Amino acid sequence: MLIFNEGQRPLLEFLRNLTPQVLLATTALLLWANLDFSRFDFSNWLPTLAFFLCAGLFCLAFLANTNQFLDAILENLGLYARFARRQRAGGMSPRRATFAAFGVMFRHRPTLLLDFIGTVVIVNMGLVAIAFAAFNAARSAWR
Repeated sequence: MLIFNEGQRPLLEFLRNLTPQVLLATTALLLWANLDFSRFDFSNWLPTLAFFLCAGLFCLAFLANTNQFLDAILENLGLYARFARRQRAGGMSPRRATFAAFGVMFRHRPTLLLDFIGTVVIVNMGLVAIAFAAFNAARSAWR
């Protein structure tokens, strides 16, 4: 499996970067609980701004962490990553190049593609668990 071989370092970096995401999500949820979005009021601009900053930073951190993990895993896939880089250098969009690399991988080593997909699914399940933890932490802090 990728997690036990080439994917150890990217996985650990991915998991290490989850803590700031949980803190940002918890802070955003705590701020959101005090806001009233049913009316427009300038007297509440500071908590509203703080909420949107925390929520935006959480989204950016989530996307950056996921992209960094996927890029690192793809680099560890060797031949398939080089194929994707050549496709990108030829003018193909990064998304299409990645799907093209997955297609080549499926034709030549389908078990490696399934292993990669399983790794991504497991990590995303971890993100869902972290989201629930952030929600519960915010709910507990609100009490």
